Amino acid sequence: MNHKRTLISIAMAATVLVSLFAVVCSAASVSGTTMAGTGPAAVFTSNDGKNYYFAVDSAGALWYTSNGTWSSLGGVCTASPAAVGSSSGSAQINVFVRGTDGAVWRKSYNNGWSSWHSLGGQIAPNTGPAVSLSTADRLQVFVQGTNSALWENVYTGAKWSGWHSLGGILTSSPAATGPDVFVRGADGAAWWKNGSAAWTSLGGQLASGTGPAVSGNFLATNTYYGIHRLFVQGTDHQLWLKSPLSGWNKWVTIGGAPPEPLSISSPGATTNTAGSTIVCITSTSGNIWYSVHDSLGDGLWDQWFSVGSPP
Repeated sequence: MNHKRTLISIAMAATVLVSLFAVVCSAASVSGTTMAGTGPAAVFTSNDGKNYYFAVDSAGALWYTSNGTWSSLGGVCTASPAAVGSSSGSAQINVFVRGTDGAVWRKSYNNGWSSWHSLGGQIAPNTGPAVSLSTADRLQVFVQGTNSALWENVYTGAKWSGWHSLGGILTSSPAATGPDVFVRGADGAAWWKNGSAAWTSLGGQLASGTGPAVSGNFLATNTYYGIHRLFVQGTDHQLWLKSPLSGWNKWVTIGGAPPEPLSISSPGATTNTAGSTIVCITSTSGNIWYSVHDSLGDGLWDQWFSVGSPP
C-alpha cells in the first residue's frame, strides 16, 4: 500500500515537473488576452499629440489605448495589426488587419471611428499588413500574398488602385514607411525595397514567425522624422536595431529589455513630431511594452513601460 502511494507521488511529481518545464521553455506562449503570435502596432497622431497602441485579443477583436485604458474596435482579426497617422483631414488614424476571410480590412478615425471596410486581397496565414503614408493623402498597404510575394494596394485620396505584385519571397508580415518596405526573406534576413528598385539585403537573422518594424515618416520637417530605424526580434529573442545613421552597416541591440520575456511576435514602431522613436513589443504575459528614444544616435534608450493588454 505504501509502495503504491510512493509510485503515485513520484508520477504526480514528474507530471508537475514536465508541466513547469514546458511553461518555462515555451518562448512563444502568451497568456492573458493577447492573441498568441501577434504583436502590437503603434501610431502617433499630431491631432492630439498622443501615441496610440493597437493589439488583438485572444478572440480576435482589435483594441487600442493611449493611456493604459483599453477600448474595443471589434472585428475578427487573425494576425498583427498595422496603423498609421495622417496629416490629412480625411482621417487621423488608419488601422488595417487580416480578417478571417484572409482579406485586408480597414477602420479609420476622424472625430469618430468608421465601420470596418474590406480592401479584398488575400494575405498569407499568420501574417498581417503594413501601411505607410508617403504624402498627405497617399496610403500604401503592403501584404505577403498567398504566393509569398509582396503585394501593394495604393489609396491616392480618391480611390484604391487594387492589388498588384511587387515580387520577392517573404516569410513574415512586412513593415513600411514612406516608399520603403522591409520584410523577412526566405533566408531569414531583413530585406529592403524602395519603389521599383531591386531588393537589397540588410542581413541579420529574424526569429521565425516574426517580421520587422520600422519608424520614420516623410511628412514632417523635424530633423529626426525622416530617419528610418528598423527593428527586428532576433533568433536570440532580443530586439535588434539597424538604421541609415550607420549606413545600414551594423546591427545593434537597443540596450535594456522589457522586464518580461518577449513573445515570438513582430514589434511595432512609430516616430512623433518631436523626433522621438517609439518601439513596442508583446511579452509572454500578453502585456504590451514600449520604449522611447529621443536622440539622433542609436544609443540612449529610455526605460520600458507597459500599457498592459486588452481586458
